[in-house]
Amino acid sequence: MVDYKPRQQDERPKVWKDVVYYSDGLKISAHLYTPKDYKKGEKRPAVLSLAGYTGMKDVYGMDVPWRLYNEGYFVLAIDYRGFGSSEGERGRQRPLEQAQDSYDAITFLTTVEGVDPDRIGIYGTSFGGANGVWVTAFDKRVKTLVTSVMVAEGERWMKVMRRPSEYAQFRTKVDEAAKRRVVTGKAETMPLLEMMPPDPHTAAVIKAHHQKDANYVSDYDTASAEACLRYKPEWVAPYISPRPVLVIYAEHDELCTDEALHCYEALKEPKKLVVLPKAQHYESYYFVSPEMHEIGMKEAVAWFKQYL
Repeated sequence: MVDYKPRQQDERPKVWKDVVYYSDGLKISAHLYTPKDYKKGEKRPAVLSLAGYTGMKDVYGMDVPWRLYNEGYFVLAIDYRGFGSSEGERGRQRPLEQAQDSYDAITFLTTVEGVDPDRIGIYGTSFGGANGVWVTAFDKRVKTLVTSVMVAEGERWMKVMRRPSEYAQFRTKVDEAAKRRVVTGKAETMPLLEMMPPDPHTAAVIKAHHQKDANYVSDYDTASAEACLRYKPEWVAPYISPRPVLVIYAEHDELCTDEALHCYEALKEPKKLVVLPKAQHYESYYFVSPEMHEIGMKEAVAWFKQYL
């Protein structure tokens, strides 16, 4: 395992409001950022911030919402159901349920005083990028999308993380568990790091950062793997056009590999690809590499200013 020590985050005041909204009757926990220079009566654009496979708004820090807040945007950062501070079954990762959480988050934003309902965008990172593509394709209220180090096709992603023999064993385990589940009604679980086997850099970051969060979910039900294998946002990516999409890709990403490039090819214009040179997956985040993070955020800010 590589040596990784988490970088100290800057001291930042609490500028967000803790809010909840409901999705399928569950309380979804969120942070709502109101622009510091907002004046009553104004209408401002808003961005929904979607987290990755571990499902929590806090686990990567709050750098994306903080930056967009300082640029004058309303921002809503959410915990998916079953993760973070939200209600819901722990260890249940269902992309289509997370999509519903996102649709309802957009609806919630339209109720916030000062938000222009005709200028709402999404910033999705890692698996949040997959959800961002899916949600944007089906929800015309989303005017533009930024994805960073995304997953584009669940089956391909779960396959590329493993050697062929490992993938065959994994599929057998998931398929056999599915048979037992439908016959007995009993769920089986597996460790997150078995479901999403990490490269050395990812393993070091998760150990030093993710696993220290009080809300970290260490085990997922095997039906989460089934759901991921059937989740293919890349297939619906062409339907986003003519709304614009910015894709941020880490050149040496060993966790999501070339998933962003596959999705970029599937997207229609207008679109733009930004490459983080020689960067690994987590180097797109401020807490690992402020320099790489800034390359992506500078492009994202310019994108939202142009299209929101």
